[in-house]
Amino acid sequence: MDNSLTFCQMPLDRASTLRKNGLWLQDKRTSEDSHFYFFWRGKFLYFEQEICIFSQKSTVGLNDNIFNKKLFTDVLDNSPVTFLGTNNNHNEEAHFVCNLSPMNEIEIKQWLVNLAIEDIKFIDFRRSISLLNHQQAAVLSYAKALIHWQQSALFCGCCGGKTQAMDGGHRRICVNESCQKQHFPRTDPAVIMLVEYQPQSGPAVCLLAEHHRTPEQVFSTLAGFVDPGESLEEAVTREVFEEAGIEVSNVCYIDSQPWPFPNSLMIGFITQAQSMNLCLEEAELRSAGWFTAQQLAEFNEWGDEVDGPKLPRKESISRLLIDLWCERQLSATADLISE
Repeated sequence: MDNSLTFCQMPLDRASTLRKNGLWLQDKRTSEDSHFYFFWRGKFLYFEQEICIFSQKSTVGLNDNIFNKKLFTDVLDNSPVTFLGTNNNHNEEAHFVCNLSPMNEIEIKQWLVNLAIEDIKFIDFRRSISLLNHQQAAVLSYAKALIHWQQSALFCGCCGGKTQAMDGGHRRICVNESCQKQHFPRTDPAVIMLVEYQPQSGPAVCLLAEHHRTPEQVFSTLAGFVDPGESLEEAVTREVFEEAGIEVSNVCYIDSQPWPFPNSLMIGFITQAQSMNLCLEEAELRSAGWFTAQQLAEFNEWGDEVDGPKLPRKESISRLLIDLWCERQLSATADLISE
């Protein structure tokens, strides 16, 4: 299906061949056309309600203030910078993210004060998604995932030696000459599935659960990581049985979504339950139940400050699966009525 999910509309060419060229990368880092995002401990820099993108040519809020520009260029020269890609319109404007996380809280506050720009601040990425269009969200999720990997790969997992960034931050190599193991960004695949059941009479129902990791009264689909040596379909079958005690069949792929919290790829399915007899894994689930599409239409939204059941975030693939299933059920009901 056409993937319009959040984090899925990447506008950049990742330039996987060009980024291996150190001279080309250095030229892009110093180019006045290049764009830089700024990241600090899970947050990105914003000016008012817009993501702040610095370039030598023009940056929102700077008003050609040379002192302000020097503050930006100074941190770029003294902080880890990761190459993200170039524009897809063939003008090869490069995009980078600068990781200011090594700065402590006092230092980052002082840097913001020195910028002397009103309404400039760092905002938590997850809380700022509503401020971004789909393409901006894709770029920032990509940046966040790369930085998360880099911070977890500063030391070699084989010998414990330090690693060095290569290829614009997309590869790290152990500096121990007797090791020199290469490390690459990792993505953890996870299956997420809507389980449906069609009784002999009456409307179809789907299984949704309250997870301990989400706020109370938020009902979502089941999900879990793929085990080594396991197919996606096997993972769906295993996870549903482990979490809900339900055997399933007809595992049907729907869509996928990168999920930068911290570095997963969510792979969405709809599958059919063989029964409605639940046996919940209480360590994972607070509660679970079967719901019709008509019942789900009455649910509140994530974040609503009212009592009652709520649906997951609109930007999640879990919500896409629920909405798609409800649309199919309501459409089928309408067809029956028209007949």
